[in-house]
Amino acid sequence: KIADFLHGTWLGHPLHAVLTDVTVGAWTIGMLFDAIAAVTDDDRARWVADAVTAVGAFSAVPTAMAGLVDYSTTQKPAVPTATLHGVMNDVNIVLYFLSVWQRKKGNRGVGVLLSTTAYALGMASAWLGGHLVYEHRVGVDNSGRPEAPKKWTEVAEESALEDGATLCVPVGEGKVLLYREGKTVHAIDAQCSHAGGPLEEGEVRNGSVQCPWHDSVFDLRSGSVVHGPDTRPQARYGARIRAGKVEIRNEG
Repeated sequence: KIADFLHGTWLGHPLHAVLTDVTVGAWTIGMLFDAIAAVTDDDRARWVADAVTAVGAFSAVPTAMAGLVDYSTTQKPAVPTATLHGVMNDVNIVLYFLSVWQRKKGNRGVGVLLSTTAYALGMASAWLGGHLVYEHRVGVDNSGRPEAPKKWTEVAEESALEDGATLCVPVGEGKVLLYREGKTVHAIDAQCSHAGGPLEEGEVRNGSVQCPWHDSVFDLRSGSVVHGPDTRPQARYGARIRAGKVEIRNEG
């Protein structure tokens, strides 16, 4: 449950991205007011700079925790970049806490130097974070979401789908996973939206399927997330049994 919370399954997208806005925003405001204080010699500007720099440092802790949980399920091609991103952020957090400490001691010059260095390092790390999202597609929807027909269309024989079992069928350029409960059939996208894993190869238990790649669990009836790391539900399609055939259609 703690991991699911840090992944952001309750939020609908990664929690890490939300928390970084708080942290980077506070540090950016701190940099701005450090500059204002240097130009105007205003004690109020110094107070604001010190306060928001501290806010950023303390908010960086849960931000790093969320990032670490996401890192534990990162796709292999993205691991080297994600590792460097994480190490840089760890160094960055240490520098910011040292900056807060020096400011508290009255050594603002040293504190500002530390936070300025950390901010530059943070911007380089942020670039790597963007690379993880846009190049490696970490934290975004990697499902197939096949374009199902708008009219009821046969995809399998009823006899091929046993009660309590699943069956993967091709639909367009993608795949749909069928699940049968008595005379009721459910259909969801067969490609895990976390990293594109094949759900048809996953373990089925109590009406849910566990992705074989990173262990995301989805309700086969609704496509909703039961457990992370995924934060988005699988696409769901209409399904029925008619005249000995299994038919599906797009109901979106």
